[in-house]
Amino acid sequence: MRGGLLVAGVAIAVIGAGLMVSLFFLPGVPTDTRTNSVSIAELPADTPRSWSVPEQVTLAGHLTLTWTASAPVTVDLSRSSTCPIGSGLCPAGPAIVAWPTNVTGSWSMAGPVGATYLLSVTNSGNATISFSGTFVETYSVPTPSQAVPAWALITLGGLVLLGIGGIATFLGLFLPSGVYRSPVGPRPEFDEETDEPLDELGPDPP
Repeated sequence: MRGGLLVAGVAIAVIGAGLMVSLFFLPGVPTDTRTNSVSIAELPADTPRSWSVPEQVTLAGHLTLTWTASAPVTVDLSRSSTCPIGSGLCPAGPAIVAWPTNVTGSWSMAGPVGATYLLSVTNSGNATISFSGTFVETYSVPTPSQAVPAWALITLGGLVLLGIGGIATFLGLFLPSGVYRSPVGPRPEFDEETDEPLDELGPDPP
């Protein structure tokens, strides 16, 4: 066993393990919050009203809608697209969520968030009502692109140090101790200076 090599191997492996553990303490991806509010103080009876609500496009976001009205109303939320006839925006497919006759409602989703949503409200009652709604979106903030992410460099460095430390520890445990000397080659048959057989010159001086 070689104590010095063993200690060095263990120390290098510990440093590598420390780098791997540090991955759990890296800061998360920064996020931002976007709020859009819609409201109408007086929505006459038997009258629809729609709002186009733009949102931050993201593949991993969280979108929440809360609304309230002074009397029961019908509310639909859908993704929007350009109307095939005329101008403006129309629902793109069926409603994502709908409330047939309510005075308040809430909805949330996590995942891909589209560009624009269409919120439609219909006052089917006999009196003028008020309505207000709020969209809150939380999404990841893009960061400047890097050639190699920090977590990848830390992982690579940790694995390399763990490998070197493991090899050094193995060699330190199983290599025999002592000083290694280069093997002695065969004794030449003739003297290099006199070119006479060495057996006639006698043994080498001590």
